Amino acid sequence: MTLLFPILIAAAVVVLVIGVGVDRGGVVARELGERLRRIAPQAEGPQRELERDRRLSVIPWLDRMLRGIRLGERLEMLLYQAGVGLRAGSLILLCVLFAGRGYMVGLGVFHRLFPALVGFAAGAPLPVLYVLSRKAQRMRAFSREFPDALDLLVTALRAGLSFSAAMQIVADEAPEPVRGEFAVTVEEQALGLDPREALLNLTRRVDVLDLRFFATAVLLQRETGGNLAEVLANTSALIRDRFRVLGDIQTYTAQGKITGMILVSLPIFICVFMLVLTPDFFKPMLDSDSGRFALWLAAGMQTAGILAVRSIVNIRV
Repeated sequence: MTLLFPILIAAAVVVLVIGVGVDRGGVVARELGERLRRIAPQAEGPQRELERDRRLSVIPWLDRMLRGIRLGERLEMLLYQAGVGLRAGSLILLCVLFAGRGYMVGLGVFHRLFPALVGFAAGAPLPVLYVLSRKAQRMRAFSREFPDALDLLVTALRAGLSFSAAMQIVADEAPEPVRGEFAVTVEEQALGLDPREALLNLTRRVDVLDLRFFATAVLLQRETGGNLAEVLANTSALIRDRFRVLGDIQTYTAQGKITGMILVSLPIFICVFMLVLTPDFFKPMLDSDSGRFALWLAAGMQTAGILAVRSIVNIRV
């Protein structure tokens, strides 16, 4: 029973982190996804399915368990978006390993169950948080390079090339990670996948709002006609304007972010400082019920403050 409780806590923390981190597209992204699905209905006739290694783990029983829940597919997509060469089963095992390590460290340092449980719950989501950080970095890199890739695409279209040939030029000349994602899309079309479905797969693989604007513009142009080069040139200008506005917002909110970081880290630093230098003075906070209640209350207020500051400085454009 003593191990069941921390395992349940760690599982809840991992599921919460995954649920929050994976579904970060927002209302606008979901609306664009629905619009893309309406614009690009299923093609008539026989459907082609590309063969891939879809195992979620090399361990058979873990692969079967992950296939039984949607969490395995979401983790697999998260790992792909982060550019991490792991399977979903490996990530789950890493979470268990870090959770056990945190439990042993907490138990070995403090010789009590509660710090061990805290170490268990704190260590479990660390691999997922690392993958989420890698995904954010890769998506930001894609967003930075995407306007230049659009300009290259527009130049190729104005030179008289077809859309598929222009996509191939982007797949050859654009920097990573744009080059790799466009190369996968071109390869899917070359293997017989419908171009509309290949574009939808691109928007599923890359969690970038600007890419959904691009796919929407291309699919609408295929339905209604028009000058695709002009549409993509306007899309590129729109994306650059968004980046300029975002840069201004980051400049204006930098002071608020730094203030929030200082206010959040200062109580924690003082607590650790007192615990190390004067453990007898801080001991009643850990031993008495009122002291523990005060610590939990402070942790809750800190969390509320973090969420409040984040909601103020996190302006979406």
